[in-house]
Amino acid sequence: MESYLVFARTEYDEPVEHRGEVEAASDEEARKAALDRYGDKWLELVLVPQRDIYWVQREKEEVGA
Repeated sequence: MESYLVFARTEYDEPVEHRGEVEAASDEEARKAALDRYGDKWLELVLVPQRDIYWVQREKEEVGA
């Protein structure tokens, strides 16, 4: 299982904001899980696999998370 961050917005003049996380075994399963949990009301719904995050700065107690 892998964790994916979920970002979304409903209007172009809004920022894309973090809405939560989903866990899934594949990108396609993560897509389905995000739609199930957050619905399809969004203008944009984006998933970011945690494996692809490159941290520039992070609080010390969060390192290794």
